[in-house]
Amino acid sequence: MPSFARYLGLALIPLLTFLAVAVAGQSWLERETRHLQTDAIAARQAQLVQALAITHRAPETWDAPFQRDLGALLGGTVSLQTASERAAPGKMHPPGLLSFDYSFPGPAGYHARVTFPAPAAHRLIVLHQRMFAAVVLLALVLIVVSALLPLGYRPAREIDSPTRWTGLRSEMLGVEHFARISVEHSEALKRETGARHQAEENLQVSRTLLDRSVQARVQLGRDLHDNICQTLYAVSLSLEAVRRTIAGEGAAPTGARLDQCIAELRRLNHEVRSYLKDLEPDAIRREPFTEAIATMLNSQSQAGGPKFVQDLAPEATDLIAPEQTAEVVSILREAVSNSVRHGCAQTITLQARRGEECVVLAVRDDGRGFDLAAAAGEGHGLANMPARAAALGGSLKITSAPGKGTRVLLTLPVSSG
Repeated sequence: MPSFARYLGLALIPLLTFLAVAVAGQSWLERETRHLQTDAIAARQAQLVQALAITHRAPETWDAPFQRDLGALLGGTVSLQTASERAAPGKMHPPGLLSFDYSFPGPAGYHARVTFPAPAAHRLIVLHQRMFAAVVLLALVLIVVSALLPLGYRPAREIDSPTRWTGLRSEMLGVEHFARISVEHSEALKRETGARHQAEENLQVSRTLLDRSVQARVQLGRDLHDNICQTLYAVSLSLEAVRRTIAGEGAAPTGARLDQCIAELRRLNHEVRSYLKDLEPDAIRREPFTEAIATMLNSQSQAGGPKFVQDLAPEATDLIAPEQTAEVVSILREAVSNSVRHGCAQTITLQARRGEECVVLAVRDDGRGFDLAAAAGEGHGLANMPARAAALGGSLKITSAPGKGTRVLLTLPVSSG
């Protein structure tokens, strides 16, 4: 093999190696881009679900201001579309934007399209891909040039020795220059990769702060509905009973009922102050579980109202941790209040039993019951109860039918020890 062709072959080896590394890096960046897009869309979908859990608005009632506010909360834009609009060809989004569709259940076929800017790290990866494409193109040009050079090769006897060595020196200098450019590009890639990691960390911090804010709003809404609203309703029932007593039966029992109402209002005022300080209600947190249940039932009792039956096994109630008491009492208060207000029950039974690895609490009544399918989406109470149970790591099941009463079953896990 002529010496020129041998040197050319040696020069092509690192060039082809670099080209293979560049192609592999390009494939890796494309894969990372898809992962980043998937993670960003999944995070926005979770934020949308949390926001919808707070608003409780049907898609038919979405107006332009609500869609604009919802888009601002998600850091993008939200548009509501019907099934026919979704089937039509979608508009192309400008580069740097991501979007997804969230479908609502129901025959109307509504879905929300959320469009938001791509993360900063996504734009960095796109720049990396363009740089890799430029480097690969340069490598291909060098390969083509190197492949065409032998076609113009002349035998060594026709070229004097100084000229031949000058050409070889120029080729080696070109290879050295290309290697230096490759090192500079690698250093630039490392710097941009560091910037991408920093942008991802900033995005994660922002996402965590937003999730905490949404969760805090959801928790506050549950507490206001399940504790304060239910207590105010119970006090109003007691005051109505006092009014009927004064009008029809004299004033003998009114003193105890008024004392009970005053005590409930004072307790409620104390708990509102605790909420303002972002604390759990102190009264519930200090009381044992059985005493908290007795206080709750006493606030729900009224003259001519339902009879409360407690069947709470001590081996079950002793397993409920103090930090779980407030949430469990809120779930049972909502179930009892629904039986009194909507079920018109005559007898309400509270039970607690211990299983092998769980504690089961039940609220049963002999009221008029209701249709679960028809009641879905009405009010906050039915949605708050399973949400609170899930936050405790347990589950909640509601069984009811018109004319057959209602049963609420709460299952909480306990440690085997």
